[in-house]
Amino acid sequence: MPERALLTQVPEPQRVTDAMIVRCRAEVEGSAKAAVRRLLLPWLRRRFRFAELGEGFQWGAELIVGAGSRVGRFAYLGPGFASHGPVVVGDLCMVAAGCRIVGADHVFDRAGTPTRLARPDTPRQVTTFGADAWIGERVTIREGVTIGAGAVVGSAATVVRDVPAYAVVAGTPARLVRERFGPRERMLHEQVVTGRSALEVAA
Repeated sequence: MPERALLTQVPEPQRVTDAMIVRCRAEVEGSAKAAVRRLLLPWLRRRFRFAELGEGFQWGAELIVGAGSRVGRFAYLGPGFASHGPVVVGDLCMVAAGCRIVGADHVFDRAGTPTRLARPDTPRQVTTFGADAWIGERVTIREGVTIGAGAVVGSAATVVRDVPAYAVVAGTPARLVRERFGPRERMLHEQVVTGRSALEVAA
């Protein structure tokens, strides 16, 4: 049976300010590595059929990414990252080694059809990582979940529902541990990193 059709409407990654990108150019890696990376990114984009692949992208070995995915600037996908559906990765997002996006690849309630042969007939859902999010090692995420901007997911967590922006979550299933910032610190962080005004942050 053929694979499910790819979802064509994949949103753009969340962005950070141009000033923050300039800072990344100076602090993330030296000029020699940056030059090599610029040469490799067009090949990588074709190899994995990315719809977008931003400047400064870093990746680990054994990468599996669904076609049509969009990745922002200075994002990182660690070794063993695997998603058969499309993902959206915001600017400066870091995903550590061994992260897996798992989907409903089979259905089990079709009478007369074994689960091994019963595949969904709906498009794959898009999994979204916000800008400045940080995902720990060996995290499992249900396909279609959104990890909010600036959120932190602890190592070995299992994420089955959306994670709010700037939340710190951990466990199986992942639960809120604390907020990354208080209201004033979050407002400052958002203004500096994303350029959002105080009114936009409060809305």
